[in-house]
Amino acid sequence: MTNATYHRFDTQAVDIPSRFEYWRAWCAQAIDVPMQMEPVGRAADAFDAVAEALTVGSINFVEHRSGPVIGGWSRGGTEAAGRLRLMITAPTPGSTAFCHGHRFPLDGGAAALVGQSDGGWQTTKGLHGIQVNVPYQAVPLTEKQLLAFNDQRRLLRDPTFTGLVRPALVGLSGHLDTLSTTDLSELPALWISLLTMLARSLADRDLDGFDTAPARRLQARRYIEANLADPRLSPTTIAAALHVSRSTLYAAFSDTDGIAGEIRRRRLHRARTALCDPSNATSIAEIARSVGIPNATQFSRAFNQRYGVPPRQLRADHRTRKE
Repeated sequence: MTNATYHRFDTQAVDIPSRFEYWRAWCAQAIDVPMQMEPVGRAADAFDAVAEALTVGSINFVEHRSGPVIGGWSRGGTEAAGRLRLMITAPTPGSTAFCHGHRFPLDGGAAALVGQSDGGWQTTKGLHGIQVNVPYQAVPLTEKQLLAFNDQRRLLRDPTFTGLVRPALVGLSGHLDTLSTTDLSELPALWISLLTMLARSLADRDLDGFDTAPARRLQARRYIEANLADPRLSPTTIAAALHVSRSTLYAAFSDTDGIAGEIRRRRLHRARTALCDPSNATSIAEIARSVGIPNATQFSRAFNQRYGVPPRQLRADHRTRKE
């Protein structure tokens, strides 16, 4: 049985005028990374905070609530600690956070994977969050990947995060004290595995660590070519046909104009090929339908926007050249 250590810190134990300094002194020592903090406005006059920490072997969990504060940590502190952190915050109106080059609002809640980076937050109405910290070297990822992973549009939509990791971590909120009395011997390996799966999902890598994005793009492009006439063709239908998540599909096209842009580009290219053929007598409306755009006006507008010429004029120009 792995020994678990539980600690609770609560500013209720001291007089109100001393609470902020008490909290700041505790955070300066921290559990693993020292924090620097300043009050927001006159918040220090009525400040309140509580933190709970559960350590099990090589990992630990921290849940914290605090009043309005500006806080942060240094890159040197994270490098010395050698930890990878997954932080999840509750919705915090009017507040922001930053790490790994990303700044994001906390209004709707946020999440961050923090490695060897500085970071911080500014909350005007207090902050509530929970995090898990694991050995940095235990999860196979790089600082460059962390920079990309902390795009909230990517992290918060990742299926491994939304369906597995986030519920598991948020589910621990309010239960760290009771968990400390149970057998948690398998918890360190479990959480290292969860964060490894999350890293692989975000990186679009298979279980052997090989980059699958080029193969995904090839599969998707073949499927698009074979189904251009279907007006229902979309990122959702392609992902379902290839048996991958939409986030995996989006990641495969992250260095292009996107999967939706790929569909549009291929549709218009095929239509242009047909229009440039002087022997093709098919009507423009029928050509539009054959590439999955049944609305002739929409087709003409999109075509003109891409090629700088209306489809009717392009056809006329090529028929004139033949003559």
